[in-house]
Amino acid sequence: MNIPRFLLMLAVAAPMQCLLAQNNATVAEKLPPASIEIRAKDAPATATPWQLPKPGDPFYDAEQEALVKDTEHTHVARIYERGVFVGYKTVTGGPLPKELAQELRSQFTPNSQLPTDAVELSSSEPADKSDYFQEQPKERPANVPANCVPVRVFQGKTFLGWTYMAKEAVATLHQPD
Repeated sequence: MNIPRFLLMLAVAAPMQCLLAQNNATVAEKLPPASIEIRAKDAPATATPWQLPKPGDPFYDAEQEALVKDTEHTHVARIYERGVFVGYKTVTGGPLPKELAQELRSQFTPNSQLPTDAVELSSSEPADKSDYFQEQPKERPANVPANCVPVRVFQGKTFLGWTYMAKEAVATLHQPD
């Protein structure tokens, strides 16, 4: 086999491999805006598929719904499987980022004495350094909303690492008592 023919076959096969790895995720007009269907070739599992989630639904999350609607700053989409809403995901294009931020629901203690790029983790929270970036990220992870800023996290005098937090939340934690 000559080299140009091999390169042509490789150029055609590589995109096909990426398509197969996407778990048959599709976007179609039948879906609500900012929604993705996985396993789209399978028949819907309900008589009324692709209904928008409402408060009280099993996977409904008001914060995630707000992010879905903020298309200028986020890439959060509703995910449907066989016509049934199953949750939310941050959608990225191209190769997956090397580093994604994980969402934490930690409690923080207001402390106006800390620098503006630092926050204090509540003493009642478990301090696990593996939950935080050990160095300040050079680039914002793909799944972090634009209104979040990098901050150093301390518990007492112990530095745990870096995380991203909404600017408003950081400002609230720095207000004088």
